[in-house]
Amino acid sequence: MSKSMGTLLFAGMLAVTGPAFAEPVTLTDALARGQEVSPRVAKARAELKAAEGRAIQAGVRPNPEVSVEVENFSGTGPYRTFRSTETTVSVAQPFELGGKRRARKQVAAAEREYAQIALRRAEADLAYDIVVAHAELRAAEDRADLAGKVFARAVELARIAETLVDVGRDPPLTKLRADALLAEAKAEDLRATSELLTARQRLALLIGSNDGDLSASVQDLPTPPALPANAQSLDERLAAAERDAASARVRLAQAEGVPDITASGGVRSFRESKDTAFLVSVSIPLPVFNRNRGNIHAARAEGDAAEAQLAQTRLDTRYSRREAELLLAAANERLTALSGAGLFQANEAARVAEIGYQQGKFTLIELIDAQEALTSANLKLIEAQLDRARALAALGRANAQ
Repeated sequence: MSKSMGTLLFAGMLAVTGPAFAEPVTLTDALARGQEVSPRVAKARAELKAAEGRAIQAGVRPNPEVSVEVENFSGTGPYRTFRSTETTVSVAQPFELGGKRRARKQVAAAEREYAQIALRRAEADLAYDIVVAHAELRAAEDRADLAGKVFARAVELARIAETLVDVGRDPPLTKLRADALLAEAKAEDLRATSELLTARQRLALLIGSNDGDLSASVQDLPTPPALPANAQSLDERLAAAERDAASARVRLAQAEGVPDITASGGVRSFRESKDTAFLVSVSIPLPVFNRNRGNIHAARAEGDAAEAQLAQTRLDTRYSRREAELLLAAANERLTALSGAGLFQANEAARVAEIGYQQGKFTLIELIDAQEALTSANLKLIEAQLDRARALAALGRANAQ
């Protein structure tokens, strides 16, 4: 056997036997591990903590200010010394008007609600990716196993064809056709191996596995429960939270257009006469130039955009849910059709054709046709299983709460 032939045979063996030595991972374990290590979930959790911190800060009142003034010193005449100084100690307290504090708290509460739903969305998106990646790994393992078996059959077929040509039972064209079939099987085996390694790596990245040597344990996916007629999807809830936050920002912008007042009171000491006096002052900005109209206009426009986004999200959600339901129904029908008597008959036809070819009752072309029909039936079954898993994942994501 040539070196290249040995390499290809070894690659084919890896495609078939590789998953047996890999770490089996159930979908439940993959989902749990992914939630623990996912950077996108960690980011959403950190953003929620930041929103909670802003909610705490939003309710804080302005700090008072203490000021000290010393007048009438280091001048001329009687003011050359400190004997004529006047010292004033006062405390000033800003008072927010227009409901600014209440509006800030409403904005912070709405943003915190948005961050909570955004965290749930990040978890749902990750779950969808893991479910799909797990199903794709399972399909890649099945395809690799099938390719390995096809390759092994092609090797055996080439050996039989060579023997029959050598003894003069079949023409040389038979060996050429068997060799061509073997070359195709080698190429498909190597491609299936590459796809298997890629699928392993994708799932490994999602669940934080370092070596990427994973095997997807068989686990049937449950059908996601249907949502009540009036229940909002996760995406709708997130868009509604953004709409509510935008409405709260409009109220805050309007409140910030109302000027605040600052009241202060203090004591003034006259050093020369040893007398004291109280003083009180109130300052009110005049809203002549800045009434925050630009920010109010911008906040209202952002609120309109959030309302439109909510309407669009409702349409998208209904479409994606209906699409997933139709794809799931089609995949279930395909699975029923492909895994029944048709697959059994294809297996039996391939087995009878192989025995008949060895006994001289069938031609090579008839054997190849039977084997290709069996391979095609198995591939269609694998794809139908993968399509069903993808549809279940999409339906679960569309119905996520």
